[in-house]
Amino acid sequence: MIIKFYFTVYVLLFCSVLVFESVSQQNLSFSGVASVSSEENGHGASLALDADEKTSWRSSQEDPSPWITVRLPGATEVVSVALTMGPMNVSEQVQLQYLLNGEWRKVEDVELASVQQLEVELSKPLLIDRLRLQSMDALRLDIAMFNLIGQSYVDESVGEVKKILVNQSGYNLNRPKGFTAPEISDGTSFRIYSADRPNLSLYEGQVFGGKGYFHDFNPESEDEFFIGIGELTSFPFRIGPNWLERVTYRPMVDFMLGARHLVGNVTEKRPLSFEWRDGDFFNWSLQTLVAMYLSNPEAYNRMEVKGSYVSNDSYPAEYRGLWGTLDPFAPGTPDVVQLIHWDADVKVSMKLDHEMQKAELAHFLYVWPYLSQWLPRQNFESVYAFAKSVWTKSDVSAHANSIYDTSPEHDLLSLKTQLGTTKGEMPPGFSVIPNLMMYEAARKMGEEDADKYFDAAYRQMEWIVEHLDWEDPMTTKGQRTSEHVTMRAFQFFYSQYPDRHPAGLQEKVSEWAKVAISRSDNMWDFRKYSDEEWTPPGWNETGNILGFPAAAFAAMMILDDPSLVDGLELLAWSHLENAFGRNPTGRHYSYKGPEEIEGVDLGWYSRHRGGIGLLDELPLVFDGSPKSFHYPNNPEVGNLGWTEGWVQFNTAFNVSMAYMAAYYTELTVQPLSKRQRLIRLRVPLNMNYDSKDCLDLLVGNQSSSFIPIPLCEEGRFSEYLVGTVAIQGGKIVTPKGNLRIGEDEIATINYGKGYFRNTRKLW
Repeated sequence: MIIKFYFTVYVLLFCSVLVFESVSQQNLSFSGVASVSSEENGHGASLALDADEKTSWRSSQEDPSPWITVRLPGATEVVSVALTMGPMNVSEQVQLQYLLNGEWRKVEDVELASVQQLEVELSKPLLIDRLRLQSMDALRLDIAMFNLIGQSYVDESVGEVKKILVNQSGYNLNRPKGFTAPEISDGTSFRIYSADRPNLSLYEGQVFGGKGYFHDFNPESEDEFFIGIGELTSFPFRIGPNWLERVTYRPMVDFMLGARHLVGNVTEKRPLSFEWRDGDFFNWSLQTLVAMYLSNPEAYNRMEVKGSYVSNDSYPAEYRGLWGTLDPFAPGTPDVVQLIHWDADVKVSMKLDHEMQKAELAHFLYVWPYLSQWLPRQNFESVYAFAKSVWTKSDVSAHANSIYDTSPEHDLLSLKTQLGTTKGEMPPGFSVIPNLMMYEAARKMGEEDADKYFDAAYRQMEWIVEHLDWEDPMTTKGQRTSEHVTMRAFQFFYSQYPDRHPAGLQEKVSEWAKVAISRSDNMWDFRKYSDEEWTPPGWNETGNILGFPAAAFAAMMILDDPSLVDGLELLAWSHLENAFGRNPTGRHYSYKGPEEIEGVDLGWYSRHRGGIGLLDELPLVFDGSPKSFHYPNNPEVGNLGWTEGWVQFNTAFNVSMAYMAAYYTELTVQPLSKRQRLIRLRVPLNMNYDSKDCLDLLVGNQSSSFIPIPLCEEGRFSEYLVGTVAIQGGKIVTPKGNLRIGEDEIATINYGKGYFRNTRKLW
């Protein structure tokens, strides 16, 4: 049981004075929250924090590991800790600890033997938002006074922080748009102006709850805009079709090209690295790359090819066997497809049999038919043979393991009931999609036991529906970079097996949505960790914020309650806005954002040079995000907390962009006459407003002959591409030719592939 109370922190005016009785203390006038491991009746935690040495908090006698934690509402510079022990204190060895990356780490060991009062002066000020006193000899604690001595922390280098915080780069046309103005009173008007016409108001709204919306402001122009409230102004921003895709699609791919282990922009071997540098076995790279391609294949097919096949024949001998089992891809293969090939090649070549690694291979088997024009059949056969051979292997080879391994066993057909930690290594349902994909691969291969994969996925999803408690943050935001894996499993099962998924699946997603929305009623539209905590305690949660939109869009594909869909859509975009500057620091998550991302004005405070991944020189590195002590609005804290890019952060963003593309893709066929049809396709392709985007949709007949139907953008700032098709004399007639079709044939067109495929009948 954890019991929470309010307390007051005091400041030591003369830090060199160590005699407790003579310390002059001053109330800093802000409250925090305390929690304890247990308490004895009549001796609650608040009694240790009320500045009264005659009362005390006392742990219960049965408590095997007593502790008390003091949580501050913002970052504090603690210089010493003053303790007064209660009369029943037994513990003689305690430790002061602070929280970093989810782990309590030692500050000082303290001896309490025969001591009633003492002050522990820290060797250097500790910048924290919480401190714990932990009994190290498992004996009762009785604390009359537990005072943190210090002062609120202010980073003098922060500089001016805008009072109106926006997505600095820009907003997508016809999508939700919001900003935050923390100090503005409810009902205050805001206006939007063009940077070229700063005195002409183009839009007006009102601020409520420290935030404002302009969802219906959708100008078709290339102007820069800014928000004004009185004399206050925001950074300028743009509004355009597919704006976020415009500024990130290419850098997303370039980051992954450079982040490859051994063959990226750094070729030296790195610890904790297999396919990607600092990208151990739960970065979900292969499945997110597959999702990217399936969601918007034309966008990735038309990108300039920058990668090429790298043979390890020219590398030193110690590199032999680390990749190369899969035959090379064809010349001109799109970069995303090259990256999919790379990931699978390393897994098979190195025989990586950890359950997180081998599960990823099912995504390669699933996508291979759509990539077979570039990837040889040998690739599929090699991956299938290896995956099949290790799928039910319950142990993991030493060379394929990691220090982050918490799997009790590695048989992917077994029921997974262990919840991962905030590291993100075992999200609920991680085996669902891989087993369903293996089921499809095994069926196509004529395997008599193919149903075992489906049955395993069904059992796993059924267990999740029945047992996961969304109120427990460890089932949601507590999974940090991996949270999206769970909701995507729901969406895959629901969409691909609409008549075969477990009962209650849709209702379970509805419950998740309600919890997410309930924790987001704040000025940032930010989904909090819990009612009390903004972020996972002690963690750099950059990847969770970047990956949350994928979970939200996946859920939106299932839900039929408009209020929940609208609520999640707002949150999906607010989290992307958060990464682009709508957050308490007012900064983009990327240190190099201003030089790399169109429109970004202020990048993250710093970047981590070196590190395991050596990622700092790559494009679109998400270096950091606001920590718990920055919220709800403490920009003065500045560059405090851990900063370092991680492949997991980028893959989380990549998969959000994939699910966003899939959610908004819309394919319609409208009758113009009995024999003519208008085809309209909304898909993120119009990113350069000065050129005309076109693509060909293929329509085929039963003899597997195909003809293209050309579509071109409706207008310079349109999201839609349009074209016409007719049927005359038993033939489909398009501007690019004719195709004979049988009298009873059903002609269809589609966009997107695999589980993101949109299909419509022409007639």
